[in-house]
Amino acid sequence: MMKRTFSKLRTTLLLSFIGMLPLTFTSCEDNGGEEDEIQVEGIYIVNEGQFRSNNGSITLMDPGTGKAVNNYFANNNKDRSPGDIIMDLAFSSDKGYIVVNNSQKLVIVDKENFEQSDLIPEISYPRQFLPINQDKGYLTNGSSSDGSKGEVLIIDLKDNIITDTIKVGKGPEDMVKVDNKVFVSNNGGWSSDNTVSVIDISSDKVIETVEVEDTPRDMVKDKNNNVWVFCNGPYTQDEGFTNSKLVKINNSSSDYQTRTFDIGKISTNGYYLLAIGTDKEMLYFVGEKGVYEMNISDSNAPTEPIIDRIPYGLDVNPENGNIYCMVPKTDAKGYLLRFNKDHTLKDSIQVGYNPNAVVFE
Repeated sequence: MMKRTFSKLRTTLLLSFIGMLPLTFTSCEDNGGEEDEIQVEGIYIVNEGQFRSNNGSITLMDPGTGKAVNNYFANNNKDRSPGDIIMDLAFSSDKGYIVVNNSQKLVIVDKENFEQSDLIPEISYPRQFLPINQDKGYLTNGSSSDGSKGEVLIIDLKDNIITDTIKVGKGPEDMVKVDNKVFVSNNGGWSSDNTVSVIDISSDKVIETVEVEDTPRDMVKDKNNNVWVFCNGPYTQDEGFTNSKLVKINNSSSDYQTRTFDIGKISTNGYYLLAIGTDKEMLYFVGEKGVYEMNISDSNAPTEPIIDRIPYGLDVNPENGNIYCMVPKTDAKGYLLRFNKDHTLKDSIQVGYNPNAVVFE
């Protein structure tokens, strides 16, 4: 039987256990009285929308009051949606960049008022955007719907044009910047891959290809500048779901040595997520029973979850360590669940359709 890998358009893979959640707002994000090293001015929830419904949206939440403003882009752009299947939102100092996968475009907005200022169209399969500096950004692109011709597009941020491409592995997905290098997870698209490409940002060239485990996806950088990669493992028609792996790439070693942690089988396709805590010592990832917490110095992966829910999106507030889980609902708008640092549920907030990520800016 032909092997088929699933992990690209996370659109209709919905959870049934969430039920009806109350919509509540709280006055502020409690950080336990600690001084903040990072000041979060705005919290943006990326709602990818329903496939081919053109109802992707951005929710803006005030970190001080907890008040959420849904359809934030539409409110500032004559009720227009950003497009069909929003995959990512990233910011430079004065611009926001919205990656819209099925509409095949990069929407550029003014950070101050969120009005659209420009657009880069006709991008075959855009996934994630990473500003490198004030002049240049990288955009992962499958290049084809099956992700077989992977590339990173180089974007001129002053003229908002594609200036060149960097060939990487199949189905490039996530990126993380470490000093003068960018690590790119090659997820495989509808095929398969098990590599991470390392790009020198001064030359825009791939300087190393690191072999990890099957279908690498989310990545984070820890306090030691090492890179952690969530490898979800392929879904095969013969074997079904396979065990996921967490791989540490030693950035300080000349040959990028790796260490692998088996984190078990995730039976909900598409929910392969990794985040890092405020001190960049604690990893948070989705496993078989929910969300797990692991110190970067641990010898073994944890066996019991800290949150017994499997979210569609997972992020950690860098200001106070609160855990954000995004939960979709069948044919209805989804919810953002906020958990305190002690893993207790703080509140739930209704957002847009199929929320998949949170951006703290």
